[in-house]
Amino acid sequence: MIARVRVLSSRPLTPTTHGIRVGKPSGFEFRPVQFCGLEIATSGGSEEHPMSLASPPTRDYLEFGARISSSAWKQAFRRLRPGDEVEVDGPYGHFLLDESRDAAFVAGGIGITPLKGMAEYITDTEWTRNAALVFSNQREKEIVYRDELKVLSETNPRLHVWHTLSQEPAESAWSGRRGRVDAGLLAEAGKGLRDPNWYVCGGPGMVRATITTLLGMGIAQERIVYEAFFGYS
Repeated sequence: MIARVRVLSSRPLTPTTHGIRVGKPSGFEFRPVQFCGLEIATSGGSEEHPMSLASPPTRDYLEFGARISSSAWKQAFRRLRPGDEVEVDGPYGHFLLDESRDAAFVAGGIGITPLKGMAEYITDTEWTRNAALVFSNQREKEIVYRDELKVLSETNPRLHVWHTLSQEPAESAWSGRRGRVDAGLLAEAGKGLRDPNWYVCGGPGMVRATITTLLGMGIAQERIVYEAFFGYS
């Protein structure tokens, strides 16, 4: 489906990321959670980029989040305001939640977008399976959708969230985990899950490292589903 829709809201998510919500076209159906082509007007003309949906099919809007760079498209994305018109094309993609199994989500940075959508889906539908989310960021101020994830973990007893920061200054007030995602953290998050699928999303280096760690832990390759975000331009 290709549809023109209006921006409902536009806001900074962190100092380096931005998010928008747009109207959900009538008849637009997707699985948790696919991606769309998002076409917006830039300084060089209309341009389309593939964007993971950051919202589930249970919501009455479509949500997108992006790390901002100097590219014309990202700057135009950041400048979008309520009432502006954009074009969505989709849905596409096979990075999908298997609703027959427990789920372990592992996100790096803006790679949280589709996993947030999955976490919202299992909460909205009162999923009877268990899930865990491991979210890695460099610094506390860069935790995307932090408030939304807090609400999900507080309202959904079947969802547990772990944060870890890899570059937070030692003198900061952060009292949570520090360091990169490792086997110890993944093993802790996986406790209580019954033969889950592992969903990994982030930059290519993070995705490769996490997959290698999971395989080293004895996780079967067919239980690992991944999506790598190549570049942020």
